[in-house]
Amino acid sequence: MTITTKLITVFGATGRQGSSVVRSLLQNPTFRVRAITRTPDSTKATELATLGAEIIKADGFSQEELSQAFASSWGAFVNTNSEDPELLSKGLDDFDLGRNIISSAAAHGVQHLVYSSGIPVSELTNGAICIPGLDLKSQVETYAKTLPFKTTTPIIAAWFMENWLEAEYADLFGGFPLIPDSDGYLTYKTPLWGGKEDFPWISMTDDFGDLVHGVFLNPGRWNRRVVQGVSEVVSSGRLVEEFVKATGKKARYVPLFNPEDMKTQGEFWREQERDVFLFAQSRDGEYFCNGPTEIETARRLKREAFRSKGGRGREELITAREFIEREFGARV
Repeated sequence: MTITTKLITVFGATGRQGSSVVRSLLQNPTFRVRAITRTPDSTKATELATLGAEIIKADGFSQEELSQAFASSWGAFVNTNSEDPELLSKGLDDFDLGRNIISSAAAHGVQHLVYSSGIPVSELTNGAICIPGLDLKSQVETYAKTLPFKTTTPIIAAWFMENWLEAEYADLFGGFPLIPDSDGYLTYKTPLWGGKEDFPWISMTDDFGDLVHGVFLNPGRWNRRVVQGVSEVVSSGRLVEEFVKATGKKARYVPLFNPEDMKTQGEFWREQERDVFLFAQSRDGEYFCNGPTEIETARRLKREAFRSKGGRGREELITAREFIEREFGARV
């Protein structure tokens, strides 16, 4: 019996989001995956090819390359990097790139688009807060809805658990969970989130790809519905408690009552992180802007992806405690 397969093309395939999507979809025999990258000979691209992905070179501003990339594709997942140095060098931004990619996808017959979107922060705050990394993605999403896709589904990722593994992020938030302070504590200095302090986290490695996978299993169900990309909702204080329980290390949570007290050092990416807290506080902690933060949608999509993969991988979303135990537990 021949299985009819559907081709899904992933733009940004070697990044955290895209690679997670590729790896999940490749475990479903009803999907074929085409992975777009500017560097097809890179180690990351080679790893995806080994897993079964078709690797194709394409620049987001090359119509000829995009035409080849999206040809015969049933679906597409698109993520762009707003901090890409190449954009700055060309005097362009994330909207220019996203619009070009998505226009090409629509022009070449892609039926179902899942787009890694952002929040219209400037619009929702009447210009009081602007976060280009989120605002521009939201504008691309709005543009995508004017194109003739059968379905367009935005997914907005929560804060990455993988950030805990990066020294720069640790430095921004007081050193936790990597850099002890002068008292020997791994101190988590972070502003209040707002509302119930429902701070959303996601593991890109463990869960993000499965959520996108779940959308592609039934795209009509999720058409024009914002998917909250969440693995667990856990307050900053409880996160530190879980870390101490899992590792036995000295750690403490020190709330910053003024986000301006964050260690931004005048760096753009740090200032954007700070402004996310200002925005969340203005919404009483409601980050995704389609209602309160919730995890049931992500749980459903995760389980559906698990079944479609023949029971491979995890059926349940990873918790902060599990992630910490895996990444830090052996370091006690």
